[in-house]
Amino acid sequence: MDKKEFTISEVIDSIGISGHTWTVFILLAFAMIFDGYDFMIVNSTNLFVAHTFWPNDPNPGALMGSLTTWGLLGMVLGGAVGGILSDRFGRKKTLVIAVMFYGLFTLPQAFANDLAFFAAFRLIAGFGVGSCIPVVTTVFSESMPSKQRGVFVTFGMAFMVVGWVLAGLIANPICNAAGPILGGFTNEVTYTMADGSTATMFANWRLCYLIGAIPLIYGIVLIFFMHETPHWYANSGNKVMACKRLTQIEQATRHTSHEYDPALLIVPPKPAKTGPSVLFSSKFIVATCAIWAAYFVGQFCVYGMNAWIPTWFVGLGYSQADSVALQTWNNVAAIASNITVGFVSDKVGRKRNLAFSWLFCIVAIVLCSLFVAPNSMGLCIALMLLFGFALNYAITAVQPLMPESYPTAIRNTGTSWCQAFARFGGSASSIVLGGIAGMAFFQTAAGTTNWSTVVLVLIVPFALGFVCTVLFVKETAGKTMDQLAAEEEKLGASESDGNTRFFIMLAIVAILAILCIVCPLVVPAWSKQPYALPLMAIGLLLPFAYFFVFGGAQLAKNKAAMSKK
Repeated sequence: MDKKEFTISEVIDSIGISGHTWTVFILLAFAMIFDGYDFMIVNSTNLFVAHTFWPNDPNPGALMGSLTTWGLLGMVLGGAVGGILSDRFGRKKTLVIAVMFYGLFTLPQAFANDLAFFAAFRLIAGFGVGSCIPVVTTVFSESMPSKQRGVFVTFGMAFMVVGWVLAGLIANPICNAAGPILGGFTNEVTYTMADGSTATMFANWRLCYLIGAIPLIYGIVLIFFMHETPHWYANSGNKVMACKRLTQIEQATRHTSHEYDPALLIVPPKPAKTGPSVLFSSKFIVATCAIWAAYFVGQFCVYGMNAWIPTWFVGLGYSQADSVALQTWNNVAAIASNITVGFVSDKVGRKRNLAFSWLFCIVAIVLCSLFVAPNSMGLCIALMLLFGFALNYAITAVQPLMPESYPTAIRNTGTSWCQAFARFGGSASSIVLGGIAGMAFFQTAAGTTNWSTVVLVLIVPFALGFVCTVLFVKETAGKTMDQLAAEEEKLGASESDGNTRFFIMLAIVAILAILCIVCPLVVPAWSKQPYALPLMAIGLLLPFAYFFVFGGAQLAKNKAAMSKK
């Protein structure tokens, strides 16, 4: 046994890519596939669910957009609570419970006949989905060698998009089947079309939600094959189990019997506080502003576009099947971008890569707005591939920064609260874009929505994402988790002065929710009101005002402190 002090990161880096690495990768990959399916199945079936719930309304607008929103709101709650539970009780326990939870509560959605029932179970299932994603990101960051960490984190997220693609591939033939697949359970529905005529379909979409219960079985697999991370053991005070896991990892790779002495294990000091308010302390506020701003932009644009892409192309004259197929092509490109972004991020750095990605998104959305056209399926596929690649490249480029921004004791709290906040952007986006689509400015002469104009609204968040990246993102590529923690210590900033900033952010989130989610769903003809667009703009821009004020002030203090050293 060596008598030299060591850290968890040093041992994992010395072992490198191993059999343990690939075991963790595969287990987490399947968790993300099921997670992605559970989310995207709503966007892939929403046209058919809408026909079932509102057969006499050819344009449910914000109500149809809310089909996506309820799951995202559940993800907000799940992310906020799940991250804290993961930091306290462990990554494995939280992941197993989350996977089985969303599988269990996706099942009842197959039996829904109205929005209230469907929304209730989407909300509950979303709690599990929201808990799962940040745990996966954190486990990847704690299990992978430093030099390849970005690749594995972003590659792992690609499997969530695989779930998105599977949702489209499964939903399209099922929902468009000419007859009932499950007899009376998938009942016939007569609905009104935009031109006033009627058509019929079968509620085969219900089968898609029965399939969504498969994670119940996968949770059992995780119980037997998933292991806790050494980082969590060490920072929970259990150095013996941390060293035991390191020995097991090394034995699985090198087939040696090397044992690590718990007395020699160096564990970085924990923050003075471990609740969510510490994320807004002087020590972490700049990092929080960086990742919260960037991920909010990504979630708003990804989930808003996925919710309305089928409607956009139906409006251009494409069939429902072709429209869902175009959405699926958009997500196929996302897989390629998620695989690519990690390699580039590790090579050129997190900050440069993310800044470039927002500019790429602006170019892509302008091209899509200008060139999408009816009766040009090949061209539209190419444009959806371009936009899907660009947008998902950007949102995935943020992923490595989340766990790298915080020490182990609050890593999953930081990651999950970032994702929870960003999902308010995703929750609002489908409703906001649906509301904007009903405004006179975005209507054609024939009175239909000009979605090619609506999507240009996304230039604003893309530009904000670029500015926040340039201002707040700190380079973390290639550094061990322990090095990153040590760099934060050098600043000497406080860890316990974040309460006021935390409550201000909670108030801003409440305002955002009221103006961009509650009002469009509750106020009659909200999108027709002259004050609707300005109020929604205020709700969406308030967080960025917060980032510029508080993040900018602390950034100036940090630079002044470093210049004195």
